[in-house]
Amino acid sequence: MITTNTLFRVSSLALAIGLSFTVQADEIARDPRLNINEVIVVHGDGGEASEMATTHWSISEEEIRATGAQSLDQVLKNVPGVYIRVGGDGTPRVDIRGFKTRHVTLLVNGVPMSSADDGQFDPSIIPTSQIASVEVSVGPTSVLYGPSGAGGVINIITKQGSTAPALAGRLEAGKDNTFNGDISAAGSGDDWQGLVSVSRQQTDGFPMSNDFEPTQYQDGELRVNSDKEVTNVYAQGSYWLSDKTQLIANMALRSGEWGKPARDGTGSGKLKFERTDDYDAHTFQLGLAHQFDDTFTLRGFGYHNQSDTLEASYADETYQAVRLSQDGRSVVQGVNLQLITDLHTAGLFTTSVIAEKQSWKSVVDTYTPNTGSNNGGTTGSGGGTGTGGGTGTGGGTGTGGGTGTGGGTGTGGGTGTGGGTGTGGAENLNDSAWLYTAAAEYQYQSELQYGFTLGGAYHSLDTTDSTDGNYSAMASSYWQAAQDSRLSLSVARKVRFPSMVNLYSQLSGNRDLEAEESKHVELGLEQNLPASNDFSLYGYYTDAKNYIAKDVDGFYQNMGRYKFKGVDFQINNHAIEHLDLSFSYSLLDSEEIDGDDTLDALQYRPRHQLRWQMSYEFPFETQVHLNVERILDQVYATQVKVGGQTQYQQQSLDNYTLVDVNLVQPLIRDKLDVYLRATNLLDENYYQSEALPQAGRQIFIGVNWQI
Repeated sequence: MITTNTLFRVSSLALAIGLSFTVQADEIARDPRLNINEVIVVHGDGGEASEMATTHWSISEEEIRATGAQSLDQVLKNVPGVYIRVGGDGTPRVDIRGFKTRHVTLLVNGVPMSSADDGQFDPSIIPTSQIASVEVSVGPTSVLYGPSGAGGVINIITKQGSTAPALAGRLEAGKDNTFNGDISAAGSGDDWQGLVSVSRQQTDGFPMSNDFEPTQYQDGELRVNSDKEVTNVYAQGSYWLSDKTQLIANMALRSGEWGKPARDGTGSGKLKFERTDDYDAHTFQLGLAHQFDDTFTLRGFGYHNQSDTLEASYADETYQAVRLSQDGRSVVQGVNLQLITDLHTAGLFTTSVIAEKQSWKSVVDTYTPNTGSNNGGTTGSGGGTGTGGGTGTGGGTGTGGGTGTGGGTGTGGGTGTGGGTGTGGAENLNDSAWLYTAAAEYQYQSELQYGFTLGGAYHSLDTTDSTDGNYSAMASSYWQAAQDSRLSLSVARKVRFPSMVNLYSQLSGNRDLEAEESKHVELGLEQNLPASNDFSLYGYYTDAKNYIAKDVDGFYQNMGRYKFKGVDFQINNHAIEHLDLSFSYSLLDSEEIDGDDTLDALQYRPRHQLRWQMSYEFPFETQVHLNVERILDQVYATQVKVGGQTQYQQQSLDNYTLVDVNLVQPLIRDKLDVYLRATNLLDENYYQSEALPQAGRQIFIGVNWQI
């Protein structure tokens, strides 16, 4: 997939009009200001200055299909400045320009999808079968997205019934009971459109590289505890009450279970044997947009995003005896309203109000076997299960391990034994907070080939015991210096409040945490070159303070100031018909300003990322897509005891190269094709985190069809 930035060869007005959308088969034009799925207004005489003046990548459905990507994480890894890393919890994490997943805002049609407990999300459970495009904004993004987003904002635009085929599907299979499939139905009329999609992912696990050396906890075959099953059901629809009023509705249901592969025993970190034994989530969105006249448009939506997760920690690598379980519920629900004022030649002014309630409830239970014994003239046995602390007694003595009760009663002259399982609530959390945002943004786009955006927002976090207020702001501008050259400059101040777990976890929380604050500066150049070449170059500097992370004792703290500076570069070539070539490079220099210089850079943030991509269609219609990724210079810290004190020591991960290829052969044009794809074609044995080996070579065969 060759990601594309905003085109700029045409005039400003054409740029604004070019992104207009239609909602029905006969292409009756609708005003894009009524498109609720887009948070940022992308049309009007003032245009889209905010996106033209900042780093914005758009990945289309066609580009996604060319790569063979099955889930969102496989799409995002192709975006310059984005690093997909699998950590200790087995979940792909999306890091952007040095910031972690919790600093990235994920939206689906404008609805926040991050969890209320830790502010993170799992991109691997979002199938590409539902995606029409992925919009990635990094750096100084719009204040209309709300707080957070220091790393960037990802907005997934789902497929519409007006542009999707009436009936379509995909089937894909691989080794180890690996299956990916989906089916969708769509339809539209003059005033309505709708789509329903069902998808399924399942696998017994991923294979190890042939170069992997088996350890005590991991053999050389299938990755232990890497199985996964996920089912997605998605439905959406819209109805036009008139040419000026639109109603929309979206629904997503997700369920599944999966393992979290443990460390292989080669590192210094503690081994954890964990699984997500049950996952159920649902998202609902209802929206309304109404255009009062040529000047004023009101649009907004209400949303409810809930996920229930049952996670278990096991005593050892057999995954038989449960040591601890957590039953958690995350709920994010709210309302987002925007009033758009089209000032025509004077620009576009948008005001926004967001009220969002975040709640997190969890019950953590520990399980410890209990034993009891007593002596008597006969034999007796007893067992019990309880909650809380205490002891149980019988004819002898019974004890309950951990924080639980268990034991038995026996009488007589023989021997009696009692055993059971004791449970104790190790950590019960039930907290919520309201997050309010009031924002305003002004966009101006001149016929003289320049434009700018100014925005500001105030945010308030109301928790059970305090209220914290802060603000964000941004300013961006671009200048079309020549027909084929565009320069941009943008600055921003962003804020992220502590999550529920950061504040209230009994094991690691800190109620005195302050909000994270970051300042961003970005310079950009986009240039068209002769011979069908074009490139984009963005340099950035970010200063983040009050960064929240765990200290050596395992408690969340405001760790101080972090600094990120770097470059994102991409060049594309389309000189040869049916051949697309792309090369991208990302440089990241990260450091802790107030640190002790233990690490040369912040951990798990590669200094260099290089990517080569090629897409070619042969005369006999066979299509090939090649992707080569090179990751260099990645460090991490291990804890060691020196003089009785815990200290950090720097370690390095090996550099690695990944090669993916996708071959597609149409059988019936636009109706049926078969494909063969391979990931990690060279069977590289590589690590993205300490002692967590990743998948070796995998080969899949599949078929796409549509009616």
